[in-house]
Amino acid sequence: MRQKSLHRGILFTTLALAGCPPVLMRAAQPAAALEPLVVTAERDTASTLLERNLDLFQVDSVAGLSGLVPGFSVVTSDTRGYGDILSMRGSANTLFFSPPAVGMVVDDVPMGDTSSYPSSLLELDQVRILRGPQGTIYGRNGAAGMLDMTTPRPGANTVTRLTTEYGSYDAWGASLRTGGPLGAGFSQTFQFYHQQRDGFIHNPTLGRDIDDRSITGGLANLYWKPAPDTEWRLRVGAERVDDGGQRLSLLDSKDPFRVESDIPGKTDMERYQVSLHYTKEGRWGRFKSITAWQDWKLDPSITDLDLMNNPGTGMSSTIIQDQRLWTQEFRWESPEDAGPWSWRTGVFFMNQASSGDATRQFYGPFVGETTRYEIDQWNVAAYGRASYAVNPRLNLSAGARFEYVDSEIDRTKTLNYYPNPPYATPPVREDMGDWYFTPEIGASYVLCENVRVFARGAMGIKPAGFSAFASTAKLARYEDEVALTHEVGAEISLPDHHLTCSLTGYWNHIDDYQLNLQAPKSTDYYTTNAGSVTSLGVEAEVRWQPVDGLTVQGSAGLVHARFDDAPYDGNAVPYVPEFAASLGARYDFQKGFYLQSAVRMTGTTYFNEANKDRYSQGSYLCWDAEIGYAVERFSVALYGRNLLDREYYTFINSQIEAGSPGDPQVFGIRATLQF
Repeated sequence: MRQKSLHRGILFTTLALAGCPPVLMRAAQPAAALEPLVVTAERDTASTLLERNLDLFQVDSVAGLSGLVPGFSVVTSDTRGYGDILSMRGSANTLFFSPPAVGMVVDDVPMGDTSSYPSSLLELDQVRILRGPQGTIYGRNGAAGMLDMTTPRPGANTVTRLTTEYGSYDAWGASLRTGGPLGAGFSQTFQFYHQQRDGFIHNPTLGRDIDDRSITGGLANLYWKPAPDTEWRLRVGAERVDDGGQRLSLLDSKDPFRVESDIPGKTDMERYQVSLHYTKEGRWGRFKSITAWQDWKLDPSITDLDLMNNPGTGMSSTIIQDQRLWTQEFRWESPEDAGPWSWRTGVFFMNQASSGDATRQFYGPFVGETTRYEIDQWNVAAYGRASYAVNPRLNLSAGARFEYVDSEIDRTKTLNYYPNPPYATPPVREDMGDWYFTPEIGASYVLCENVRVFARGAMGIKPAGFSAFASTAKLARYEDEVALTHEVGAEISLPDHHLTCSLTGYWNHIDDYQLNLQAPKSTDYYTTNAGSVTSLGVEAEVRWQPVDGLTVQGSAGLVHARFDDAPYDGNAVPYVPEFAASLGARYDFQKGFYLQSAVRMTGTTYFNEANKDRYSQGSYLCWDAEIGYAVERFSVALYGRNLLDREYYTFINSQIEAGSPGDPQVFGIRATLQF
């Protein structure tokens, strides 16, 4: 299968050179007076959300980014990222064990599997969301797209900002951010944050709310510039989560915020990161070295699987999981004044070691099973992309990634059927490894002073691997998912009218789509390859300042992702909303007062491959608003979220007939002091 992928890559390169749609590059054009939401970087089209864009839509988590950029969505069960599904243009990760479709880097530090992504956002300078395969410019592969987040760097003066917040459900939080010079070429930034709230779901059996949330974390950076062209950076982060149960209620419940479970549930997590960054500037360009280590622990996640009061005979799940990630990247980038050529290339190494202990009990302590596993993965990759400005209007680009991935699994399962003694099933011990080649090619052309068109063709591969919740070597192994992606679009910039907008259409063909299934008459849960998928879509983004003080920004995306093969032929791909849109506006009055409002709409989403209506969420709209007062060093705001108190599910588990209801209506007050 992977050998076929290599052959497909070579064939695709040949076809692309003969005229397949290619990758977008920036052509020379006048700078817009308005700083746009849609930013075209030299190497990619990226939707860039600055700090004020995140504030407009009250984004404080990765899940909160869903729908702000067309084609991108997050399905979440409110467990701090564990079990989340991030999708881009119809391609998604599975609930367990498959590689991420959408990669993530924070300050050039790559993350591991999607379940280990941070759920709460640090205070950020910007979030760049890149659509389409990104393996030719990032060490960590983004087979369908990439989230690239950047935290603030220190300025010339020391600045400290303190924010406090209080709201519904006794929610309160505090954050501190500071940064500035230390002397002798040293400078620093530091962030600390704490958030907590009471639960949304009430449990009369236990007499309390069970899905309370609490998170505490921090990030410190120490910078040293021994010379004007040299910088060292030490980055250290830590986070602790102490949450109640997973936000789940039975689908047949009259009140989605009420359960009668006899098990309270719990989710505890820890995350630690250390990275060392070295940057050297020269006439030949910029060299970067990023060495990173991180450890993510889930210990434990406890869930009541029947969500009812069945003392001694109920069903429960307890999961302990650990993932350690070590990465090394060396990157070279062209200088700003490189002439008609620009380029980015590098080499990347990653070792990801995951281990887990999953215990499921049926009928209390009498029937149960315990799965213990270790999955080890090694990646070595070389990547690069170059572009050439043929003339002031036309840019051409091409890139490729060459990668070796090796995976191995050691998995055991023990069954306990009282009064019989425990019984161990045959262990699963397998390993595999192969090479992957993924090319891309692209072009952009300036039609006139304000209009640029672009096209891109690229290949993305999610490598083969192993599922730890499968009892046989055959079920445990899944094969590569290979996507051929194509996009065409246009960007319009009208500085005199303070308007920027873009329109993109795409067509993706995905072979051997990776999908989670449950084995019949078994508790095995495994990743399989479900034939081919065709994904078609249209995306639009706009930012406009029609009058002084008023800013409007919005986006909309249609994703038509369907299986091509039996037994799901014609069905929608699960966990991918068919439509998502957002629209926000802010008006700044004189003397510091402002008013802002935003709406988001999410289209129909199916949560199983059979597309049963029972396991789907219809279209819904959420409306948020905020009124505040802001001057140079102080701000205060009153806000409301989900003002219409719309009830909807953000995730549905068809195996236990339960869903995760979205946030209810909440109100709050937030104050910020800067000194």
